[in-house]
Amino acid sequence: MKVSATIVLVIVLSLGAVAATRGPIVILSNDDFTPENGVVSGSGTPEDPYIIAGWEILLQGEPYGIRVENVDKYFVVRGCLVRGAMDPDGAAIYVNLSSHGTIEDNIVRDSENGIIIANSTDLVLRDNYLEVKRLGLRVTGLERAHFDHEIADTNTVNGRPVRYYFGLEGEEINDIEAGHITVAFSRDVVLSGVKVYNGDGIYIAFSQNVTVQGADLFLNPTVAITVYHSEDVLVRDCERIANSKLAGVKVFLSEGVEVENSGLLVNGHGVSVDASNAVTVSGNFFYKNGIGIWVSGASRDFAASRNLFYQDKVGVKLDSAIGAEITASTFSENDIGVEIRGNTSRYRIARNTMVGCGYGVDSLGSQGVIEENLIALANIAIIFEEAYKQAFPTGNTVRRNLLYRSFECLYFGTETRGTWIYENLFWDYERRGRDLGENAWAPMGKGNWYSGYTGEDADGDGIGDEAVYFGGGGEDPAPLMDRDAVGTILGALSTAGVRTAVLVDPQGNEAELEVLVADEYHERFLGFQALPPEWARDLVILFVWDEPGKYRFHMRNVYLPLELLLFDMEGNFAGGIAMEPDPEKIYEPEKAFIFALEVPEERWEELGLQGVEKLILP
Repeated sequence: MKVSATIVLVIVLSLGAVAATRGPIVILSNDDFTPENGVVSGSGTPEDPYIIAGWEILLQGEPYGIRVENVDKYFVVRGCLVRGAMDPDGAAIYVNLSSHGTIEDNIVRDSENGIIIANSTDLVLRDNYLEVKRLGLRVTGLERAHFDHEIADTNTVNGRPVRYYFGLEGEEINDIEAGHITVAFSRDVVLSGVKVYNGDGIYIAFSQNVTVQGADLFLNPTVAITVYHSEDVLVRDCERIANSKLAGVKVFLSEGVEVENSGLLVNGHGVSVDASNAVTVSGNFFYKNGIGIWVSGASRDFAASRNLFYQDKVGVKLDSAIGAEITASTFSENDIGVEIRGNTSRYRIARNTMVGCGYGVDSLGSQGVIEENLIALANIAIIFEEAYKQAFPTGNTVRRNLLYRSFECLYFGTETRGTWIYENLFWDYERRGRDLGENAWAPMGKGNWYSGYTGEDADGDGIGDEAVYFGGGGEDPAPLMDRDAVGTILGALSTAGVRTAVLVDPQGNEAELEVLVADEYHERFLGFQALPPEWARDLVILFVWDEPGKYRFHMRNVYLPLELLLFDMEGNFAGGIAMEPDPEKIYEPEKAFIFALEVPEERWEELGLQGVEKLILP
């Protein structure tokens, strides 16, 4: 690094002493290699290439500093300083549909993009210093030859080296730090523990079976990881993919990509999926992204499960998707949990928990199913909003959802047609909802349960004798009398594992409990949140971590007191805390633990134990 810094300093001093200042250099054919266009010598042959050298180029709103297109003569761009390339669609140095070029010892400063190479072949890049606000280097094209360049790690983006890999097979790249990483036309490659900070991130193009694991990607201005025209790429266990303006992970024209167990934090989009099929996003933590996951371009068979979306503006947006599934995830404090636009069809939103969102599900899609979700403390739990003739949501099903403590449970706009609505639980609401469309309530003879319903059931068939009416003209003709007829809807916790736990007190007395196992991040975050106390009092949750720690607890959005019991790796008791449903209080254990058992206070008293000494998990 000291040698590179010295080289850069020498270049800067040399340019400051001898470089001539001029405007952009534009070469659009072989005939444009002229002195007027910055050529100082050469004839365009391999032995005597055209030389463009020694210029200081100051841009005044032009998109490109040095632009070379449609040439096949040999040329060299050397020792130039380009400043002020501020057009986000431009670049300081741009080469397109050209070959046989060398770009070396140049400096780019005060610019958005550094060097962009498009649809070109047989180029050499070395010793370029790129100080940029967006992209330092990007190579694009559609053919293998368009990526087959000699790009040295003596090029730097914002002070860190460029790592350009082409044609690798079966290799593992470990623990490197870079300003740019490209993996192109490669197969069975593993990038492990790499770090890209304030640079171009990782660009994977035309490759198969590439794994990015344990990477740290922070403050990369555009996209942290781009997957382009590739198959079966896996991004996993990356704790921090953060602070990228466009996206943490962008998947474009690719198939079979997986993003799992990673932190997508404060990006424009956490994961962006465009015109790509069979993409899976699971077990991730999304925090304060503009949109947690954005799916567009008629992407097919997208699946997201077991994710936590916390304080993202929108958790998931299905802009244009076919056959997408969003399941078993937790959404907390989002403006919108799941947003579905009119170009989306055959979607399924199921077994999620949404707490404290403005809208839980906001849909204009068609032929979708919204089922077995727990949506609590929303302004409107499920809304098919007004589309003003721009979309016509048709043939959807809304069934078996718990809509709890929300201001309004359902809203159907004037364009909605043929929505089937049945076996939902409307519980402790301010307003049931409105139906301004033409939808089917209780299509199979069973409607919904309403906590405020006062009608009678004279014939004892479980169906209320008085219909429930909704503003705008909706009518549920068959309201359910018994809440238990629908069953207990647990949202994201419905997919948690169930096992037996045995508590042993100091006198040797034992109590056997069936517990829900919260061993994934979104489950531990959720706990008892948003569960009606009528159901929560019958549940016990066992929290499990990967390693011991002093993990903190809160009681926000929890509606009954809990007994918290903590245990170490061997199951020995490590402390207990009585927790009240106080949304402001944080509970901090004194000792490290790896298991935590949350037991409703009433249930704990019924066990009759004289304290607790041991947890046994048969």
